[in-house]
Amino acid sequence: MTVTKPAADFSALFHPRAIAVIGASQDLTRISGQPIKALKAAGYKGDIYLVNPKYPELHGLKCYPSAASINAPVDMAIVAVPAPGVADAIRDCGKAGIKYAVVLTAGFRETGAEGVNLEAELKRAGIEAGVRMVGPNCQGMVAVPSRVWACFGSISEEVELTEGDVSCVFQSGGFGYAIVNLAELQGVGFRTCVSSGNETDLSTPEMLEAFLDDPGTKMAFAVMEGTPDARRLLDVGRKALATGKPVLIWKSANTEAGAKAAASHTANMTGRADLFRAAFRQSGLIEVDDVEPIVDIAKLVSQGRRAKGKRIGALSISGGSGIVFADRCVREGLTLPPFAASTVAALRKIIPAFGSSENPADVTAGIFNDMGLLTKTLEIVLQDPGIDQLTIMLASIPGAPAARAAEAIVAAAAKTDKPVHVAWSGRRSKSEAAYRILEAGKVPVVPTPVRLAQAAAVLARFEEDRARLGTRKAPAPTKPVTLSLPAGAVTLSEAESKDVLSAYGIAVTQEVVVPEGGSLLAKVAKLSPPFAVKVVSRDIAHKSDVGGVKLGLRDVLSAEAAAREVVANARRAKPDAKIEGVLVSEMATGLEVLIGVVNDPGFGPTVALGLGGVLTEVLRDVTYRIAPFGIEDARDMIGELKGARLFAGYRGQPAVDIEALARMLVQVSGMAYAMKDRLAEMDINPVFVGQKGAVAADALVVLK
Repeated sequence: MTVTKPAADFSALFHPRAIAVIGASQDLTRISGQPIKALKAAGYKGDIYLVNPKYPELHGLKCYPSAASINAPVDMAIVAVPAPGVADAIRDCGKAGIKYAVVLTAGFRETGAEGVNLEAELKRAGIEAGVRMVGPNCQGMVAVPSRVWACFGSISEEVELTEGDVSCVFQSGGFGYAIVNLAELQGVGFRTCVSSGNETDLSTPEMLEAFLDDPGTKMAFAVMEGTPDARRLLDVGRKALATGKPVLIWKSANTEAGAKAAASHTANMTGRADLFRAAFRQSGLIEVDDVEPIVDIAKLVSQGRRAKGKRIGALSISGGSGIVFADRCVREGLTLPPFAASTVAALRKIIPAFGSSENPADVTAGIFNDMGLLTKTLEIVLQDPGIDQLTIMLASIPGAPAARAAEAIVAAAAKTDKPVHVAWSGRRSKSEAAYRILEAGKVPVVPTPVRLAQAAAVLARFEEDRARLGTRKAPAPTKPVTLSLPAGAVTLSEAESKDVLSAYGIAVTQEVVVPEGGSLLAKVAKLSPPFAVKVVSRDIAHKSDVGGVKLGLRDVLSAEAAAREVVANARRAKPDAKIEGVLVSEMATGLEVLIGVVNDPGFGPTVALGLGGVLTEVLRDVTYRIAPFGIEDARDMIGELKGARLFAGYRGQPAVDIEALARMLVQVSGMAYAMKDRLAEMDINPVFVGQKGAVAADALVVLK
């Protein structure tokens, strides 16, 4: 598997030996003063150098006129000077040999045209000086193991964050650090947290890759609105699968409409959220939409155990909790298989008659009063070869019974490599001992059965993705074909569009172009009726809308009459359109689908597959993948459609050639990537998938 590595060793950013605060303030309540206070309060062990030419000394530390004058090794700078001076501060860092800077200052592109210019200058300064930057317009960075609080705002006061194995990056500092605080209160420990701000240099995908390279990070998450570096998320996902470290993405701003003036159906149906979800599915990234999933998944991941399959066993003291747990497991794709006969027989000797020995087992509350019986029950189920994970639901039992249960669970978990987790809503104030026992034994506790089922399903899906996606290799690049294409932004006619497809080996209907007023007889001699007749014009993207299409014509005479009619209709509807003639095609049959391409600014060419031909926009049964991709991804696309059963034959209809459609999807993805510098969007609609083969019956290619 090919995985993109970060451009640099980030240890100097995450574990700096010395830090310079550029623009240091004598007022510790100001943005340029808060990092000084925070670093001291957090117990940062490295040297802190203050830079401000106004002062010889601040807060008991020598103050330097410039970073270059420090004359000592410094790994990272915190920059908090007014926006017009930030570029010069970065140049000063370059002279001082400082390789990383956290730029807290706002006032760049978020403020308008002047800010855009300042940010462009800052970017140039960073490149010229060899300084990598977090920010600007960010709330800063926290590296808990190194005691680095390079930040301002409320997080600068939270210097007692629990150290753990979760790292995160977020574009909104205020919201991101609120998530960190909420997660930490629920038991999640953190390693490195980065507010990325405007991402003038270091982007969210690059930070995620750096976290995956960090040996102390077991899981990473990002909260993001978007990124121009979006395609790199595919590399992040592949690296997450390769390293076994899940990456969670909370993608906001999902209601943004697609291209407003798009010519193709595909672009009209596509929003940014669709493309991000496609990238997630394609690469093994995990989408979340709230704090609780982040917390729950982090707890299960921190246990350090792999889910070897989707089969989950459950023990409960409440039949009701077992039922809701089972319901959610099934909804999330897990299974609760019957326990082995030997497991059931052994459980029946322990569980009271009014309980249940079937999965999910109702062991009743009484069993939790006898440590020996509970331990034996846990061991029996964990030894069942048909179970990959075990959940114990404790309802809300408090005090001594909870502590006894915790001891038994930890002891049993220590003897297995299967994930073991607990759903328990007991008040911590009444069960402190039990919580401490479970935490010390690295047994995760989630407050509700539903939340635990969702997190356990993610654990299983991630391992499934590692096996399913982790071995996939990127296809060999499709060689660009030399084509005679018009210059500039233009929408090609159907005939021209199909010529492009044919050049890349994509099957199209047999057809001929007949100039306006020309005779069809000689032209269509090699075609077999019935015919389709369509007007040919670059100026008419949607021919049906202007009466420019006639289908099912049984002979040449009918086709000639239709040719005159479609041209006349087009002239009435679009008087200014330049009409080249008509396209006469053999009619195709089969199951109708749409294949489309949009060339996204962040992801590049992205392929869409929709069911329904002309009804695709109405049905909205569409799935996406980032181009180029191989045959396995193409098969996944087909299987994801809600109407996928239609391909196998339905209510007397014959099965169609799924493999031919999959091959066409791969061909389109290769073509789209090869043409990425010219292709803006494309529709192949409809594609007819028959019992043998698939063929494009219409096409629209838009160049940029």
